[in-house]
Amino acid sequence: NGEAPAAAGGAGGADQASQPGAEASAAIQENLARQMDLGAHASADLQHHDGHQVSAAEAEAAAWGDGAYPVGGAVYQVLPLPTEEAGTSEGITYKTFDTEAEMAEIVALIDKDLSEPYSIFTYRYFVYNWPQHTHMAMAGGKVVAVAVSKLEKHREYFRGYVAMLAVDNSLRGKGIGSCLVAKSIRSMREEGCEEIVLETECSNAGALRLYENLGFYRDKRLLRYYLNGCDAFRLK
Repeated sequence: NGEAPAAAGGAGGADQASQPGAEASAAIQENLARQMDLGAHASADLQHHDGHQVSAAEAEAAAWGDGAYPVGGAVYQVLPLPTEEAGTSEGITYKTFDTEAEMAEIVALIDKDLSEPYSIFTYRYFVYNWPQHTHMAMAGGKVVAVAVSKLEKHREYFRGYVAMLAVDNSLRGKGIGSCLVAKSIRSMREEGCEEIVLETECSNAGALRLYENLGFYRDKRLLRYYLNGCDAFRLK
């Protein structure tokens, strides 16, 4: 997969949302329980798109896996996510955000290639509120790639948002970006996420290829979305 330097913008909505409190956390847990219950008690006549009968056991196993998963009485197919961590043979390790020192490295990495500048407050909004969804690739104790995401309630369901993705120039093309996005998808699913969205420049072929290989599709075109005047695709 080609790696994208900074695949998603969308920071404009940051000021409108608040940090999830106890009520939101309880709602996330309730939503997760509901989703797992769908898998555990799926009826025997639940079908894949090819007509295959899905047992309750199959539905439960698939509910948060990378294959078919049940939502609201239907089984949806998703493309498989990477199952191996890219770059480990070259000393790459993976972790989520947990120290203030990592913030400066994240900012420096993303700022090099962003379509538009972010303030430190934007970074803090995403990373401090959702550290469990800030996935990093490390080399020599330094952050060399990062995917920053958030998860919030949207209408009557929980929607994830991939806000930023960046991979150091020297490590692109090794599947690290895809690995980080896959980790983000999985961590958001574990908290009840039912939909994930993001934006990327229409001209960023590498980013579009990366996300489409992971199962995202182009939902709409956003005219002059970025400060540099470029259009964006919203992907889901």
